[in-house]
Amino acid sequence: MNNLVLKNLQVLISEEDLQKRVKELAEQINKDYEGQEITLVSVLKGSVVFASDLIRHIKVPVQLEFIRLSSYGNDMRSSGKVKAIDLTLPNLSGKNVIVVEDIIDTGTTAHFLLSYFKLQHKLENVKFATLLNKECARVRPVDVAYSGFVIEDYFVVGYGLDYGGYYRNLPYVGYFS
Repeated sequence: MNNLVLKNLQVLISEEDLQKRVKELAEQINKDYEGQEITLVSVLKGSVVFASDLIRHIKVPVQLEFIRLSSYGNDMRSSGKVKAIDLTLPNLSGKNVIVVEDIIDTGTTAHFLLSYFKLQHKLENVKFATLLNKECARVRPVDVAYSGFVIEDYFVVGYGLDYGGYYRNLPYVGYFS
């Protein structure tokens, strides 16, 4: 199955463009949080590559935490339901929190996370950093503070994003044609 699908995989965003944009986002975060500390909360598994590259360019004091959610499963479309697999986090009260996502499409996961952070951690100011911003698929509005690339309604893989658990290791973002 995977070899057949790879034949239909087209590059959407090159490795070079990804690295350049990640550095630009980190520079903006450094500017916005100069003299402050931040906590990045990476949503596993998809955002781990983006978060890892992003944190390498952040110069302000930063802590990195992880949570695990699922809304796609093994499908090519969001189920519309967020499954919380692991929300274990330290106390974030009073912290500057940036949620790092691989992709924000429908906005369902972002709204789930905003509610979670307000109720469980009493945070009012949570920002989102996403590698891919699929505004055309929005069902719920999301304020994305740090957006890597706005994309059309493609199902994408690579650079941490997967299909059935595969393709996360690709150094670029691709789509199936």
